[in-house]
Amino acid sequence: MRKNEEPMFKTYDTLEQATHAQPRVTALLACQDNLMPASWHMPISKSPFRYAVAVREENYTHALLEKHRSFTLNFLPFDHYETINILGKIHGDSEDKLAKSGLKVEGKDSHENVLLSASDFIYECKVCDTYKNGDHTIFIADVTKIYVNDKQSEKPMLFSGRGKYGTVEETFTLSKRSIK
Repeated sequence: MRKNEEPMFKTYDTLEQATHAQPRVTALLACQDNLMPASWHMPISKSPFRYAVAVREENYTHALLEKHRSFTLNFLPFDHYETINILGKIHGDSEDKLAKSGLKVEGKDSHENVLLSASDFIYECKVCDTYKNGDHTIFIADVTKIYVNDKQSEKPMLFSGRGKYGTVEETFTLSKRSIK
């Protein structure tokens, strides 16, 4: 870098200070009838299929997950970003988030967690382990069933933080080739 040039990157010490976009797929976590928007989640094992979600201890959903040890992850298409945003501002211990969402319930899984009709797909999860780290608990779950909607959207919902939502514009399918 030359003397009078500004640095290419600004440096931050905490996530709260940084203002960068960090797109990640968003889902509605349902524990019983309570809904919580979740974007801090990921698959962690293929066989057995295991999934991890990170939930702040102060959230009402955290207490429900500790009590019921199961949940569903409902992956809604991009069309529902306003609903997800509203649900992220409501506290489940004082308001009925499912009723406020206006979303139709298709049924319940074997642990009485809701299955939302609008979902592209749903993971039915049974908690097998927890790990507290920082200000979140990571709930690790066995995915016991996968529900796939025949009318799946091609626009998954992405959350970039700070109220920003998006979806994919283009997708490409590349064939797997062996490297010689």
